[in-house]
Amino acid sequence: MTFERTHALVEQVAQAVNELRITLENHALPGLEAAILNSQMALKGLENHPGGVEGLKQLIATFTEAQQKQLNDRLAQARSDHHLNGELIRLAMQRNAALQAYVAQSSAGATYSSEGGVSFLGGGQLLGKF
Repeated sequence: MTFERTHALVEQVAQAVNELRITLENHALPGLEAAILNSQMALKGLENHPGGVEGLKQLIATFTEAQQKQLNDRLAQARSDHHLNGELIRLAMQRNAALQAYVAQSSAGATYSSEGGVSFLGGGQLLGKF
């Protein structure tokens, strides 16, 4: 595989992971599905490289020092973005859970019912005795 093809593969991965990071940072939900799919496809392309990631490392070692540095720097950035994406996704899931809990507690059904009981328990009566 030539340097140009290797560079294109590395660049595709780096751009896809970066695009996902930007989408997550901006909370751009409409573009999230496409960004995740692009990132997954790019990472799969990296895995499908002959010999996988280890094969890619060995191939990069055959290039000149300047080319090696260029590819390794870009891969390091992609690795950093990928790690950050994991953290951003974890935070988004926590934020979503907190919002769902807030909405559930804020709804009329989460408070006392018009009959004086606590809703969701015994058909509007707290333990059916009050």
